[in-house]
Amino acid sequence: MSMMDAENRYGAVSRALHWSMAILLLVNLSSEVWFEALEHSRSEADLMVWHQTLGIAVFGLLLIRIAWRWLNHSKISLPENWARVARLGHFVLYGLMVFMPLSGVAVSLGEGDPVSFFGWMIFTPGPETEWLEEVGEDLHEALATGFWIMIGLHVAAALVHQYWLGDRVMKRMA
Repeated sequence: MSMMDAENRYGAVSRALHWSMAILLLVNLSSEVWFEALEHSRSEADLMVWHQTLGIAVFGLLLIRIAWRWLNHSKISLPENWARVARLGHFVLYGLMVFMPLSGVAVSLGEGDPVSFFGWMIFTPGPETEWLEEVGEDLHEALATGFWIMIGLHVAAALVHQYWLGDRVMKRMA
């Protein structure tokens, strides 16, 4: 199993980053559901630590993934019109992965709450800043909606590649 991408298959590092980020993103985007499911057994603050930890982990993996893409130029080629759409879609996904955690930090800081990673405080509690909380919260919610849309489009594109174009893209990423 090659670490680097090849013409017919993504390398082990690209696949590991893709799937670990996908899982963490889906769990974190679904956090409203698990916040409600766990609200009687855990405090909201404990749940928020996990939400923040997952968000920061995704952000950290994103930085690694960007560095990896720079070091490991994909050798998988697409027809130019598909490549343009794929670049645009990935650009939007990467933008969401940057701005989602930043808006989450804005919400926490606006509320005067700490921001932590596995309980380790990155930003300490401070004074409430109502406008920062409101703007951050609105942006965070809008970005979450955008994420769900982009995930749906990403999955749909993979299915089109696999079953309509027949280029076995799902096998290359599995």
